[in-house]
Parts: sequence; structure tokens; C-alpha cells
Amino acid sequence: MIKKILVAYDNGIQAQKALEAAIEIAGNTGAEIYIAAVYTIPIVYQGTMAADGIYPDNAALTSYFYETTRAHLETILSQSAEKVRMANIPVHTAIMEGSPGKMISQFADEKKIDLIAIGSHNRTAVNRFFMGSVSNYVLQQTKCLVLVAKD
Repeated sequence: MIKKILVAYDNGIQAQKALEAAIEIAGNTGAEIYIAAVYTIPIVYQGTMAADGIYPDNAALTSYFYETTRAHLETILSQSAEKVRMANIPVHTAIMEGSPGKMISQFADEKKIDLIAIGSHNRTAVNRFFMGSVSNYVLQQTKCLVLVAKD
């Protein structure tokens, strides 16, 4: 029985489809929905130099990326959670920092998720080859059902 659904969310087209599918499934099963977004802050090395020859302030850049990323994710999670609430489905949101595939899989294990709904990808074929696919990682690493939304 499906009681807990996790939607890995980044506001992309496939993630929006995954959320729609999760809402439909939850409406039919009485499940609650968890919507999670995962981000990674880029590393700025001290040796990195701007075009004008000035070295960036690593702490300021990291802080800027952290604050703007979290604010953006809070906004899109709030909007997506409202869609779920409109369907009278219990909803929880989470923002995590780290490797997306690992964090989603770990969150699913910790919360005892029954179904993960995730978009197929937001990368080009070349990027998927070199960096891998989050949805593929989740498919391989989790023990629960996985729904992969595609275009």
C-alpha cells in the first residue's frame, strides 16, 4: 500500500509531471506527499580569477549562492506544496544540500517512503554520460517503487 510519496522537485517540466502523477496517486490511495529539492553549492577555488584580475571573495560567493539558491527553492517548494494542498492531500517539504541522487535515496530510506516520483532528467545526453542521471541513481539505489516522469 502506498502511504508516503516523495517527489524530487526542481520545477522542471518532468518534475512538474512527477508532481501531477503523485497528486493523482495520493488522491486515490490516501497517501501523504513529501516534496524535496536538493542543491549543491559550487566550489570556488582561491586560484579562480575574474576577468578584471581580482580574486573573488570565496566566503561571500558561497554565502550568495547559498542564500539565493535556498530562497529560490523555498519559493518553488511553497508553490508546489500549495498545489498539493488544493487537492486536500497532506504535504511536507524539504530542502537538502548534497549530491541529489544520494540525498533523495537517503531521505526516502529515513522517511520510509513507498514511492518516489522523479523527472527523467534535465541534462543533455553529454552531461548525462559524464555526470550520470539522478533518476537512474535513484532507480538503482532505492528499495521502494520509483515513478520516472518523461516528456
